[in-house]
Order: sequence, then C-alpha cells, then structure tokens
Amino acid sequence: MKYSLQRAGRFGYPLGLLSTMLVVMLSGCIQDPNGVDGSIETNDSAIVSEPETIAGGVAIPHNVRQNLGITFALVERRRVENTLRVPGAFELLPGARHEYRALLAGHVTLAVSQFDVVKEGDLLFSLDSPDWRRVQHEAVEAEGEITIAKAALRVAQTRLSEAHTSAEIANKRVKNLAAVKVRKAPLEAEAAALNGSIVRLQAEIDAASAALVEAEEHYRSRLNTLSSIASLSVESLLSEDEKGTPAWRNILALEVRAKESGRVEHISVNQGAWLETGTLALTVLDPEALRFVGKAPQSELMQLRDGMVCQIVPPEGGVSDLQDGISGTMQIGLTAHEDERTIPLYISPNGSASWVRAGVSAYLDIPREIAEAELAIPRASLVQEGLDTLFFRRDPRNPDRVLPVKADLGPTDGRWVVVRSGVKAGDEVVLDGAYALKLAGGGNKAPEGYHYHADGQLHKNH
Repeated sequence: MKYSLQRAGRFGYPLGLLSTMLVVMLSGCIQDPNGVDGSIETNDSAIVSEPETIAGGVAIPHNVRQNLGITFALVERRRVENTLRVPGAFELLPGARHEYRALLAGHVTLAVSQFDVVKEGDLLFSLDSPDWRRVQHEAVEAEGEITIAKAALRVAQTRLSEAHTSAEIANKRVKNLAAVKVRKAPLEAEAAALNGSIVRLQAEIDAASAALVEAEEHYRSRLNTLSSIASLSVESLLSEDEKGTPAWRNILALEVRAKESGRVEHISVNQGAWLETGTLALTVLDPEALRFVGKAPQSELMQLRDGMVCQIVPPEGGVSDLQDGISGTMQIGLTAHEDERTIPLYISPNGSASWVRAGVSAYLDIPREIAEAELAIPRASLVQEGLDTLFFRRDPRNPDRVLPVKADLGPTDGRWVVVRSGVKAGDEVVLDGAYALKLAGGGNKAPEGYHYHADGQLHKNH
C-alpha cells in the first residue's frame, strides 16, 4: 500500500493512515449517549472500565494520552488585549565568556575537557615554556645584582671608616708636632690626602647606595613580570619554603587557572601541542549569565519605559511548557535600528528555565497599560469543526475524559485568546492532540436527545 502522495503526520505516518488509526483507537473510548462507557481491551484480554461520569465527551485513558501525545494547558487570567508581544532571543552578557591564552610559548598540558564544570581557581592547563625559564633567569640575575650592590656598599662604607681613622691619627700627629714648633712636610701631606679621601669615599658610598636601589627596583620589576605571567601575587611569589627558597624559583611549569566559575565552552588546542605567545587555548563561559534582547517597533516607543516588568515566554511548537515563562525588568536600548525601524529592549530575567539557552528565540509580553485580566487559553488548543471553533476541556471530575466546548472567543495576541464562557480559572484544556481528538470524532455535535451547556457538560434535553 503506497502513501507517497500523502503528507506525513506528526508521528511520521501519512495523514490518511493516521486518521484511520485514531478512529480505531478512540472508537471504543467515545461514550454512548445513553451513558454506557466504552472499554479498552489490554494484551492480556482484561477489560478496564472507565469511571462513571456525565454522558458525552471523549475518554482518554493514560495509554491513549501517551500514544497521541496529548498535553494540557491551564486556563489562566491574562491581559491579552493590552499586551504587546515582540520577538527576541537570549544572549550572553558581555562578561559571561572568558578567554585563556598562552602568555608565553610552550607545550600545553590540558587539565579539563569540553563542557567540564570549573570553579574559580581550578587548573585549566599548564605550559612547559622555555621563555618562562628565561624570565626566571632574569629574576635570578636581578636578585644577584642586589647582592653585588649590597657588597659594594659595605666595601665603600669600610673604606670610609678606615679613612676616618687614618685621617684622625695623622691629624693628631701634625697637631702634636705643631705644638713643639716642629713641622714635618711628609706627615702633613699624608694627613691632607687622608682628609681629602673622605669626601671621595662618601661619594662612593652614595653611588653604591644608588646602585643598590636600582638593583632592588630591577628585582621588583622582574617580580611584577613573573606575577603577570604566572597570575600570582608578588607576595605569593616571595613566600619561602622550609629551605628559605622563594616560590618563584620552584615554578617549573606555568599553571593557568580559572578566574571565574563556569563551563568549558571550547578547546582550541590538542594535548601536548606547542602554543605560541598569545594563542587562544580555551574559553570558559557562565551559561547562566544571560539577558533577553527583544525588538519592538519604534511606533511603540512612547508606550515603553525603563523598569517595566515583562514576561519572557517560549515559542510555540517546542517541547517547553507553554506557560513556562520568566519575568524580567526592561531596559530600553540607547539607539534604535534605522533600517528595521525597531528599538532593542534588554531584559534581565528574574530566574531561569530548562529551555533557556543563549541563542534561543522567544517572545516578550509587555503590558501596554493596566487592564483587568481575562480568562484565556492557548490558540493552539482550538480546532475548527465546520463553521464552529471548538476546544476540549478536561472533565474536572474525571481526568481521563475531555468534553468538547464550542468556543466563545474574545481578543487574541496571536498566542493566547480570551474565552468568554465554558471554562473557569484552573481548568485544563487539551493543547497537543486536539486535532487528533477532532479526527476521532470527539468534536461532533451533541447526540440526538442531548445538548451541551456553556460549561461543556452534555445533558438530556428538557
């Protein structure tokens, strides 16, 4: 039997075959007008009777709901007529993604895999870098310069002390000879030379002190470089082990650690690969750092204001719950799009949902003004039966039965539609599977001798 010319239905079957299957499956589930329930025969030939209820409607036991993919939506009060709906999508906040690059060239050793959850401070990868050893050697040389400068200063200070002592002795001898009217030219010359050397030796001390300061500055500069490369504080680099060795001397490989918590989004290198300086190694992002960006017509700008509370709702036709919305606060964009004639709206969500991801499209419901909420159902729950529009209300007294209700509709926003009668807040209506129920005959008019009340119940004629 060929169905090549027939359009496939939702479950992969041709519509002609699907209609036949639905009629067969549900033919025993539609209650007889005289009040006799249908029954379903299971594989073991056991007969399962439906609970007694008001005559009419369609029996939808669990196995039928499961086979047809029937789902329900709650009837709720919504401001449908005074709501502006604009399309948009979720996007990551500017600070949600962090890039980790090689600050020096070297061989990489990865410590994480894609999609791993990382916390702040976790090791991401390490680098075995010859350039790091060169920078370490420069720090060693700078540290050595301090040692040499300190030694040169001590030598200059010792020479000055010795010159002071020698000059003091020579001056005393010259003074004693002068007291007995005796002059000795060589001694006087020696004393003068010693007195003159004191000034020179003091200048050498000043030069040695300046060299020591410069060496210390050079060392601090090397430490700051090490700190930037290793992402460690100078205090951490100077902390000593039990042998008195500073920590920076013991770092054999550079460790790159997570600056923020998140998940590994993308890894750009293979294990053990050689990375050049500045090459991207991996990215980490926080998938919860999201905002919603909608595009509203510029004509609605006068109706919008910063701080408005809006509702982000998922698109129709997806696997997410139609009523699984997220509230948020609006921030109007600073500039409009001149070609599209739209204005961006930035929404900070007050929570999250399982369907929310960066890049997921959704809609933004914005109340234009304060208005009284009315009972509403999803438009997707409506089916056409001839000239009538119907929906299927779940029987409050028997959850395994639905009742067809002729729709008395009001305004719609394209997604929800106001229902004037036939339901109350908290009722459930069939969402997915409503068309299948109609094909099975669930949308037929009331049997002879019966009529439907506005609440969807079937009653005998009076």
